[in-house]
Amino acid sequence: MESSKKSIVLYDVGGGIILVILFGIPFGSAFDYLWNLLVLSVALPRLPGDIKIKLSKGKRLAYCFFITVLGIIIDWAYFELTWDTDFGKATIPAMSQALQFVWLLLPMVMIFSVNAALSYSYLKLERKQAVIFGAVMGFFTAPWLLPIIPYVFGWVV
Repeated sequence: MESSKKSIVLYDVGGGIILVILFGIPFGSAFDYLWNLLVLSVALPRLPGDIKIKLSKGKRLAYCFFITVLGIIIDWAYFELTWDTDFGKATIPAMSQALQFVWLLLPMVMIFSVNAALSYSYLKLERKQAVIFGAVMGFFTAPWLLPIIPYVFGWVV
């Protein structure tokens, strides 16, 4: 009896998903939180108004926590809208890069609205300050990297 030396190559993609869940989500969320804290810290002292805005460290950190959680939900909704994700296949854009930038207005408006409302109610900013602050946060914390990074690194042809 002759023995044949055949081999089968198996590819396991489950490890990649576990790495994204264990490292991508926590590190990405921490980066979002720190970015929100930086934008908040830079923008608040520059808002117009008669009274200088002073926030306790705890209130500032709590605000950034809420905004980060809401921002992750908004960013995920944008990602689901603009990218065709199927873990069995490659992740590909569901639309052109130009259309992804047009649709970027949706999360920007949502982030603006959430920040304006929360800063008005929770931080007790004046209405004009809350609107300006919401616009700053909406622009600087929008998911700009989603329509840029895959193309820059050549992940999308």
